[in-house]
Amino acid sequence: RLRRSPGYEHGIISAVPEGTKVDVLGESVRADDGTRWYEVAAGGETGYMVSDYLAASSALLTATSGDATTIDRLHLRTGPSLGDESITVLPDGATVALTGENRNGWLSLAFDGREGYAYGAFLTQGAEVDEPAEPAAPRARNGTRWMLDAVNLREGAGLDERVLRVLGAGTTVELSGPFTNGFARVTAGDGAVGWVATEFLGDSPSAAPAPPSAAIVWPVRGGEWEISQGYNGSSHVNVDGLWQYQYSFDLARTDGGTAGQAVYSPVDGTVRWYDPSTGGVSIDMGDGLAFAMFHAEYDAGIAEGEAVSQGQYLGTISGPGGGGNGGFPHLHITVWETNDGGNWSRMAVPFTGRTAISGVEFPNSGAGNDHRGFVFTP
Repeated sequence: RLRRSPGYEHGIISAVPEGTKVDVLGESVRADDGTRWYEVAAGGETGYMVSDYLAASSALLTATSGDATTIDRLHLRTGPSLGDESITVLPDGATVALTGENRNGWLSLAFDGREGYAYGAFLTQGAEVDEPAEPAAPRARNGTRWMLDAVNLREGAGLDERVLRVLGAGTTVELSGPFTNGFARVTAGDGAVGWVATEFLGDSPSAAPAPPSAAIVWPVRGGEWEISQGYNGSSHVNVDGLWQYQYSFDLARTDGGTAGQAVYSPVDGTVRWYDPSTGGVSIDMGDGLAFAMFHAEYDAGIAEGEAVSQGQYLGTISGPGGGGNGGFPHLHITVWETNDGGNWSRMAVPFTGRTAISGVEFPNSGAGNDHRGFVFTP
């Protein structure tokens, strides 16, 4: 990210895509927290970028065979981009085996029995590796910040620290301690305390992304998900005028890491009701439709009468036994035809036509657990 002044606490001018060539305009400047920043020109704009995200073009390793050495801690990822999941964190000075691919600067490699991709700017071959510099003494910070993307809240200041939960994009946090090792200690609105990467802290709420073309999108993001219970499942039946769940889906991650995953509004609308005992919420979409979700924990601002926009962060999926999930973390979704926003008037309808999800239709075949096992990557 290109910032107005050197330091993570300063405003963001724009996001600079990975791999973009920038012109360095002067010597590095040390910020109050010890990080080094360069004034650069990128895409017709001038600002400051932290040195951790800059690499000399001549230093980008392009080799695809032999051994290489890491020159910093970095993620080994499942694919050749920052959007791919992290397999593990490679330590500084680790020896890795290059395995034959160079995909836009991302090199395939093997380390400690695991294979994946790492960016070539943080690898070297046939050269001595500098000893890591001593970190600057942490300095206390305070004030309000906003998360610029969905970010892990960790137990400590490091990528190898345990993840406590996911803070969604736009979440408000209060700085509650020092900056150290590229992390800041923060307190979330519900009192949760932990550490987040300072790169994802903004001093103002970020602009909402451009709205998708579909009226309904998946309410989760990242990783691989599946429908664990489909239409006509054991609890997905219509019993009476209120229990209308025949055309419902239960969503869970295929890797088992469902609990704590961020939940986003799949539609534009107004919150009709919120029931903490079931982790349920009904969003009045207008035009005689309501979208309901269950088994999640929502932010304090999600209350009856509040307007929500598609893609807005709402909360997180409950852990085992939370939000009435029966011990199995999942997100239950359903759509009702209604004349009161899904309050007393409810008639379950399948996800087809105007209620298709992200452009995908799920017609009812009449089979038990219809569409169970459908895998998607939102």
